[in-house]
Amino acid sequence: MNPVNWILSRARRRLSRLVREDVEVALETALPQWVAYYTSAPEDRQTFYDHTQDPHLHRDYYAALGDRLRTSGVPVEDFEIDVEAFRTWLDDYSSLSAHYREAGDQFIEKCLEHYLVHHLLEITTDDRYLDVGADRSPWAAALRQHGTTGYRLDRSYPRGMNGFDIGADAGATTLPDGFATVASVHSAYQLFAGDADREFVQEASRILDDRGRYGIVPLLIDDCYYVAISPHFDQEPVIVDPGARKVWRDDGLKVPFSRHYSPESFHQRIFLAIPGDMRGKVLSCRNLPDIMRAYPGQRIYCYFTFVCEKRSRLERRAVR
Repeated sequence: MNPVNWILSRARRRLSRLVREDVEVALETALPQWVAYYTSAPEDRQTFYDHTQDPHLHRDYYAALGDRLRTSGVPVEDFEIDVEAFRTWLDDYSSLSAHYREAGDQFIEKCLEHYLVHHLLEITTDDRYLDVGADRSPWAAALRQHGTTGYRLDRSYPRGMNGFDIGADAGATTLPDGFATVASVHSAYQLFAGDADREFVQEASRILDDRGRYGIVPLLIDDCYYVAISPHFDQEPVIVDPGARKVWRDDGLKVPFSRHYSPESFHQRIFLAIPGDMRGKVLSCRNLPDIMRAYPGQRIYCYFTFVCEKRSRLERRAVR
């Protein structure tokens, strides 16, 4: 046999054996997981608990959750969105809306989350902003176009400072004390696995200066405290919060981990972990159905936004 053909033949047999071994290992790991998923009861799936799939039908449900937040000890303030002001803002931030059009029936939800942060946190050109868990978001760049210094942070970026991109964990950014004046997390806080959700509220206090404030939108609150896991990923290393129900994520999205708090678990796990130099509250949108009517066919579910401010900022505002 030609030496080259002999080498190729040996290589093919070796590669075939390796692939076969890998497939066998994958089947041994994944098959029981997929069997468990397909045979799971309705109450062991996320859609049994998640009301964001049909938010327009659940206004009273979210109002009751707001009452439970108050009873648990979390301050809650009602507010309304100015629909026309939001339309104008969309025109002003056309690059952002163009980016999120690919989100389909969540297009307006994604844009509204950024509008709420911009409006409720009163972001101005004097601020130094940090988008936490940004992934591919153009929000920081859009703010820079409007005169605000904007950075974005995500663990998927190369580690460290890379221009306006920062590769780091949200709960351990390595940024200097007082780096930013304002920060926010958009549709990402529920993905902070393990203790990263608690670590973030500690880290935010450190990296924000004495004018500091941050927002989490949407804050996903449901009747049941649960962690949703995906059958598409090995779930062996996933740690489920004590007291939380483990359910399968069955919405088709390949997301390995997501967390929905109950009002009581949010108070216990997050609100009580806020450092003493900051004060937080939940803002509850009373007229979200008005936005849904203005944008038919859109799934809009940011009923709750969490905002937290340095007490020094609050004191200055009280003096004005």
